[in-house]
Amino acid sequence: WQCGGRVGQGDPSPVLPHTPCEETFASPSPSARWGTGCHPTTRLCLEWLSDAIQGGEHVLDFGCGSGVLAAGALALGASKATAVDVDAEALVVAAANLELNGVEQRAELLHVREVVPGGLVPPADVVVANILVGQLVRPSMVCSLCANLAPGGLLCLSGVRPHEIGSLKEAYGTWVEWEDRMYAEADPGVGGEAYWGTWARLVGRRVATPEQTAMLSEHAVS
Repeated sequence: WQCGGRVGQGDPSPVLPHTPCEETFASPSPSARWGTGCHPTTRLCLEWLSDAIQGGEHVLDFGCGSGVLAAGALALGASKATAVDVDAEALVVAAANLELNGVEQRAELLHVREVVPGGLVPPADVVVANILVGQLVRPSMVCSLCANLAPGGLLCLSGVRPHEIGSLKEAYGTWVEWEDRMYAEADPGVGGEAYWGTWARLVGRRVATPEQTAMLSEHAVS
């Protein structure tokens, strides 16, 4: 990619360099309407994955679109990626991009209807959801993401504006402890006028108690 973006929390930050995953996997076709990796939130997630993936993780990419994040995670050393989307055609595009990058044998593609709380075995070590806030705060979405993340695993949420972070913290606060040092913001950079405004990334670590398990079950049917 040749897509710029700045990361920081209000202080001047340099244009993001190519992340390791950008150097090791092919970007999807620009014609794919589900994303080419140039959106600031995609870059925020890729940058974070380049630090979070140490090797051998199971990554859940929820709302995978063209499969950029799943392919990036596998290129960085994840052992498996589960890519989920509500759009069946997006899953076809994601499958093609995973094959393009030679990582399709370590990927599983699922329609959102196939994902149930606790249904991933083993659960994911890392969950990435780059989706608009209206979907992210739904109780059923909270349940789908958190119940399929192993205790101690990391949850990365993006696709949101900085002023929406409070809503996310309220929706997910029961299930995760926030890693404030991993919070970041990005703007579109030069040539990114189509992605107007500043975007944000929020990261938390899953905690689990018996009470939370019961509450997740309630959310699953809400």
